[in-house]
Amino acid sequence: MPKVGEELSREQRLAGQKRLTDQQQVFLDNLMHKDMTQTSAARAAGYANPGVHAVRLLRNPVVQERYQEMREEARSRFGVTVEKSVRDLLKIRNEAWESGKFGEAIRAEELRLKATGLLVNKAHVLHEQADSMTREQILEKLEEFQSLAQKRMKVAAKTHNEPQTIEHDNVKAQK
Repeated sequence: MPKVGEELSREQRLAGQKRLTDQQQVFLDNLMHKDMTQTSAARAAGYANPGVHAVRLLRNPVVQERYQEMREEARSRFGVTVEKSVRDLLKIRNEAWESGKFGEAIRAEELRLKATGLLVNKAHVLHEQADSMTREQILEKLEEFQSLAQKRMKVAAKTHNEPQTIEHDNVKAQK
């Protein structure tokens, strides 16, 4: 709870409203009924910066409350639950696998994993201005990426004693 005289964050100001705006409702309708991603739903609702607005909207308590109401309505109207959907996708996957329709089996398993939250589509795009960077800055950035990648990799078999750095590779290539 903010103190008297304290500035409110944008989310807190937006949460102070009691009703959804028409644009917020369109966003939720797109998200629930048109099988759109959060960003696509915000874009179709007319938000200027859809990626940012989608996150802000889903953090807004009023929007969250309405989203839960809409999910409950769908559940009661159509008998749709995550548990039932996951069970049905498992059945579809097994039947497709047994009949040799491996593509359909893989797709059903993909949907099942997405429904349970075990598979998440994420795209990380890094924008760097390589044109304005010096050679040293580029090498430093590449080494940073290499180090990050090595931390994420699991070594299955040791193939060499020490990994070579990018700078050493470049020096060898020039000789």
